[in-house]
Amino acid sequence: MKKLSGSLQIITVGIILAVLISSCGERRDDRSGRAITDNRERRAQETVSPEEYPIPTSVEVIEMLHRAGAPYILGISNSPANADKYFTERSKALNLGVYGADLSYAAIYEMNAETRRFLQVSRQLIDDLNISTTFNQQFAQRVENNINNTDSLIHIVSDSFYDTYDFLNRQRRDDLSLLVMTGSWIEGMYITSQIALGARDNREIADIILQQDEPLEILLSLMEEIDGDFDDLYNDLSDIHDYIKDQQSPLSDRELENFAGRIEDLRNRIVQA
Repeated sequence: MKKLSGSLQIITVGIILAVLISSCGERRDDRSGRAITDNRERRAQETVSPEEYPIPTSVEVIEMLHRAGAPYILGISNSPANADKYFTERSKALNLGVYGADLSYAAIYEMNAETRRFLQVSRQLIDDLNISTTFNQQFAQRVENNINNTDSLIHIVSDSFYDTYDFLNRQRRDDLSLLVMTGSWIEGMYITSQIALGARDNREIADIILQQDEPLEILLSLMEEIDGDFDDLYNDLSDIHDYIKDQQSPLSDRELENFAGRIEDLRNRIVQA
């Protein structure tokens, strides 16, 4: 399984070119609420191989926030108490991604009590989804053993994303792996936008949002290729992608509020499922 670097440069030039070429030659019918999938065979050759985590993980996005001097905001993450409300595979997978982003946020900011809480619910959903890899069986103990070693903790959390994604794809559960990835991306953007709204000098934080144009394009491309219950997510994320790609730095307060509102609406539908 390919290990990713600690920055947005994990998206290779070839992948970006494939996305850009395909976006020039094919438009989505997002107004009608359905993806155009006539060119599935061609798109399958252009998308990344399944063993590679194809977009920046929430760890990488949160690290960018941390380097930008963004604060940790208590209560912004999905409440661990919500974990017992998720009954379907879809809601469990989406919220495993959400909690993975929350775990990344707590770990990178050295919030040990919060890290333990998000670890517990992440492990609960991992067990519910029968993601029984050797790594995940030892995940909780590894986190606990390194709770005071931030660098090691970040590597462990990062590896959990790669390992879960790889396991689900090898088990031909790529629809679930995509849902986990989607939940993580949405929560990462929710955290970013909420921090940006409250920051006095938010340009660097808001620019992280604009950098999500290409990763989101890849995520949408994968949704077109994988069979699953993605139509509602695809339509909402397509609208968000169209909005991001039309913006330029610096985002105005109104533009940032618009984006934050879109992400919050989508995120709330996921965590309140």
